[in-house]
Amino acid sequence: MGEPHQKDRRSPENPGAEASALDEKVLDVALRLLSTRSRSVEELRTRLLKKGLSRPDVSDCLKWLQQRNYLDDEAFSRTLVRDRIRFSPRSPFLLRTELRNKGVAASLAGRAVTAVLEEEGISTFDLAVKAAESWVRKQSPSVRQDLVGLRFSPEREKARRRLYGFLARRGFVGDEARTGMEAGEEEARRQVNPENGEA
Repeated sequence: MGEPHQKDRRSPENPGAEASALDEKVLDVALRLLSTRSRSVEELRTRLLKKGLSRPDVSDCLKWLQQRNYLDDEAFSRTLVRDRIRFSPRSPFLLRTELRNKGVAASLAGRAVTAVLEEEGISTFDLAVKAAESWVRKQSPSVRQDLVGLRFSPEREKARRRLYGFLARRGFVGDEARTGMEAGEEEARRQVNPENGEA
């Protein structure tokens, strides 16, 4: 993401304007923020305005970045959804909510979540399973043992409540949560008795 050539720096609102119309300070701050991680247009706008930069200069800068594909809400949304599916699974509702909280339009957020799930061949139930299995793997051996302990024992019920609470916070309810609970308990059995899990 190199420095733009001076001859290209024209105000997006007035293509014939001189290069100086695009404030270099605003652009430098924006590029620095984008170098740490990708951001939505609205997210970057908010950060720039919080730094006391003028609204017209920020608007010009954002348009300049969008025209050159430094900013692209659709690409940003798809990348975020893929990252969440792989590293921090949650329900489609929460995925859409997170995108909306980052300033992505509701319609685009919905399309991005649906498209990525279809491309990856993943259902909401699959996400619940992935989330539960990931949670179990991060627990201590004693918690995993409790999950597969005697039915209705206080220890098992406590471990189950913790897993259920985690799934609920990730947006899974009803049948999705039940599927996640079953998958979590099965993962705990594999962890506690690896020989049986492989059989």
